[in-house]
Amino acid sequence: MEKSPTDIASVSHWESVWKKTASVRGFSTLNYFDFRLSKLFQSLIAPGSRVIEIGCGGSRWIGYFDRVMRCETWGIDYSAEGLAITEKSNSGRPRVRLVAGDFFDQSALPSEYFDFIYSLGFIEHFTDAELVTRRMLQILRPGGRVMTLVPNFLSAYGCVQKIVNRATFDKHVIMTTAMLDDAHLAAGMNAVAPARFFGCFGPGVVDYGSWQPLVLPPIRLTQHLACWSLHGLHLDRESRLHSPYIVGVYEKRNES
Repeated sequence: MEKSPTDIASVSHWESVWKKTASVRGFSTLNYFDFRLSKLFQSLIAPGSRVIEIGCGGSRWIGYFDRVMRCETWGIDYSAEGLAITEKSNSGRPRVRLVAGDFFDQSALPSEYFDFIYSLGFIEHFTDAELVTRRMLQILRPGGRVMTLVPNFLSAYGCVQKIVNRATFDKHVIMTTAMLDDAHLAAGMNAVAPARFFGCFGPGVVDYGSWQPLVLPPIRLTQHLACWSLHGLHLDRESRLHSPYIVGVYEKRNES
């Protein structure tokens, strides 16, 4: 049995985060990052696929895969508070199955079942990323794909995070594109799209701590206007300096 990596965030941290959150905004293509991510998702999977989000507390993407992509949609999270938010926004949806539990519990999820696994800020909270990807491999069918997205704290946003809320910064392993690729390749996956910087401008990726309610609305508005303006001018280029995320796509090898 595989050992579990050390969780440097902890369930108590996420319980406190989600306890302060009544709800999360829904998916909308008017949001630049929702638009970009939805295009990426659509290029990777077909409607009707078996999909799971790892760390689905407070997720708006569970609804997207169920309602837009018409997938058999799963999610797993160990935070009861976060899962309750996701359950509330997806009540009455028979294709949605939400699992309360530890992702590393071998009995929590079916083996070699899923066509697509995605996580949006999960792997970087663990000390050994390869143990995370090996667990993903166990529940992924041969030929299935994994999309992993992490915050780009190599950028100026990482410096801001360290200054404004060091406690949150310390709950992350700062990952490079090479580290993200290595974690998946070492587990036995192939790179479909090697890790790259994603998004042109995103100060909203920072957790501003007690300042969040005050500063996040104007930051999100500025981010929204800047990203769509750059996109309209075909200038929404991505780089280590100003992209808020790193994303990579990987595939489980078909054993012949």
